[in-house]
Amino acid sequence: MQWFSVVFNLNKMVLAAALLSCSVVGFAQSGDEDSVESLKKLQWRGAYQSQKLSLDKKLGGRLPEGYKAGLTSLASQQQFRSDRPIMGVLLPGAHLDSSQAIKLSDFKKGMFEVELAYRLKRAIRHPVTDVASLKKLVAVVAPAAELPDLGFKAQGMPTVFEIVRANVAARSFVVGTPVAADSVDVEAITVGLHIDDQPVFSAQSGSLIGGQWQMLLNLINDRIEQGWVIYPDQWLLTGALGQMLPLEKGRYYVSFGDLGELSLLIEP
Repeated sequence: MQWFSVVFNLNKMVLAAALLSCSVVGFAQSGDEDSVESLKKLQWRGAYQSQKLSLDKKLGGRLPEGYKAGLTSLASQQQFRSDRPIMGVLLPGAHLDSSQAIKLSDFKKGMFEVELAYRLKRAIRHPVTDVASLKKLVAVVAPAAELPDLGFKAQGMPTVFEIVRANVAARSFVVGTPVAADSVDVEAITVGLHIDDQPVFSAQSGSLIGGQWQMLLNLINDRIEQGWVIYPDQWLLTGALGQMLPLEKGRYYVSFGDLGELSLLIEP
């Protein structure tokens, strides 16, 4: 009976989101901008509630490996017609060992992103007021790579709300050796990606909208608002630096300046 209740509530959430989408179009045509804005807020709320309900069922009482931010650049937000970054959950088993080969065949539509990852000094259950307060709570920062999987079901180009409901395509991630967060300037790191000794791109860590600290603050406060608790052993990924690339076989090598380096092997 409990299982039926969960499925029934989930179906109601999906139906409500679909009805809201239709309503937004209708109101937009009528020129009622205030109503459109209100309905968009409901769409965001519904998408995250649907995400939380689905993830609670998958977790079954287990704790996540961490949390992630997506659509953290202006270009990615424009691509999916979003006015904000979106947040997801890294499920148990998502954290991979960089010393072991990763199988490309384990992904439906795998992607590769260069990121920074953070851990906190203590558990956080309430919103953090500002960046100054946040800096006192962060223990370490580490080089990282996220391997999202865009192989979720959607008709055509997914909407930003579909991406949120699909847990922002979260799948796997790799983290290098962490250092004390106050020992490096996380806004001034130059990252460089090579694949099989061929240079691919370089990027700046501070290129995220608002910078690293503001994005980390957004991620933490969003997750807390959605009912999650953030623990010191969970990783927080702040979003892609440079391009998101299709995941292909080869040796990936990323340099992070003073933060160190990260290497991983992708096999067929």
